[in-house]
Amino acid sequence: MTEEEKELLTKAANLMEELLETLEVSQDKKLVRDLKAALKEVEEGKSKPLDELIRELNLENEVRS
Repeated sequence: MTEEEKELLTKAANLMEELLETLEVSQDKKLVRDLKAALKEVEEGKSKPLDELIRELNLENEVRS
């Protein structure tokens, strides 16, 4: 098997994993509901920028942004 074929096979396997995860998430009704609610909050401006949240939680030394 050539290096190019190995790389292509790896990419295909990774894509299959992502598709399976997507299927799992889409079948979890509560998770889908929660994700939709979270996205709505972001769209409504009810979320905070990550750097602000990191400062509020005093995590500057723990997290690199």
